[in-house]
Amino acid sequence: MKCPLLLGLLLVSTPVFAINTSILYRGDRIGVLRMPERFDRASERAVSSAIEEELPSALHKQGFEAFDTQRTYDEARNGDAPAAAFYVEVVGAHTDGGNNAAGIDVGVNGVYTTVGLLVSHVAAEVRLYDGKTLALIDRWYLGEKNVTVAPTSISLASRFLFAELAMPLVRAGQSRNAAHDVAREAAARIAGAARP
Repeated sequence: MKCPLLLGLLLVSTPVFAINTSILYRGDRIGVLRMPERFDRASERAVSSAIEEELPSALHKQGFEAFDTQRTYDEARNGDAPAAAFYVEVVGAHTDGGNNAAGIDVGVNGVYTTVGLLVSHVAAEVRLYDGKTLALIDRWYLGEKNVTVAPTSISLASRFLFAELAMPLVRAGQSRNAAHDVAREAAARIAGAARP
């Protein structure tokens, strides 16, 4: 009699202990709002866009159903945004990326490259809102610094010619990487605030 009872209790209790609590939060939808126009300067737009693009993926890794609303906060306030449990907004993003902290020229036979130590700073304010009331839940001022050694220019020199080609893509890529780091940090903060 005891053996079937214990077996029955074991069979009933095993599924309860096997529940993964992170799945309980997967129904939480988070809409990523676009940066408002009043902050829309070219440098801010580039950084904000990089953060906004990375946020849904970073939030998905935290167990949320996240998506780009393609709307601003003002549009969401007017009821013109897809329903979500929370909304996230990136404002005031900026960078002073790609500053050469140091550099050295290396060359052979008239072909030279400048290898530099590049330092890129990215910062943004990230706001979390309640999806129903649009009340501000929390805000964070996040920043990341990215340091790398990379070629910054290539030069050709001869007796009659000198030409130099700058490599801005290296600097842009470094700022983008720092923006992605900010997005991942924001996702971790959002997950902590959205899950009491």
